[in-house]
Amino acid sequence: MKTVGLGLTSTALFTGAVGAASAKSDEFTHELNEVRAATRKYRDVATARADGYDTVVSPYVPNMGFHFVNPLLIAADASTPVDLSEPPILVYYTNGNYNPGPGDVHDPAHDKDLRLGGVEYAHGEAGVAGNIFSDESASRTLKVSEEAGWGPIPGMPAMALHVWVHRGNPAGVFHPTNPTID
Repeated sequence: MKTVGLGLTSTALFTGAVGAASAKSDEFTHELNEVRAATRKYRDVATARADGYDTVVSPYVPNMGFHFVNPLLIAADASTPVDLSEPPILVYYTNGNYNPGPGDVHDPAHDKDLRLGGVEYAHGEAGVAGNIFSDESASRTLKVSEEAGWGPIPGMPAMALHVWVHRGNPAGVFHPTNPTID
């Protein structure tokens, strides 16, 4: 569990024979794997609800799904430290047995028909992107950088970053929408 400031570049400590450049390049992949492992338990919506991700559930958003929010985990601003293993928002898509339309409210009777697609980090500072991942030093080329992935939350003075760690996204891990989700 690594805690980082939203406005600061995170740097992990690496030891051993691995060179500094190689270790830094692998840091981003390590961070994504950390998020994926820490949130895997939320494939079960009941577990997510028990851990506080039921205070706010967004209406259905095409190419995203439903957003289950734990408001206690939303950072106050871009400089507030964030624990990568505790994203404030979980993004669920449907398995095909449940077909909500745009703007439909989630029916809890269909929790079993939801699949965890990604997570979202958020802070309450409009117009300011954060920096919580080491993508700027990644060895791979990203379709969307973390900085470009941050965007406003409609109707709120806040910013958010989608991270598609459970469902691949051909548009990019930080792209706000995922074309593989209806």
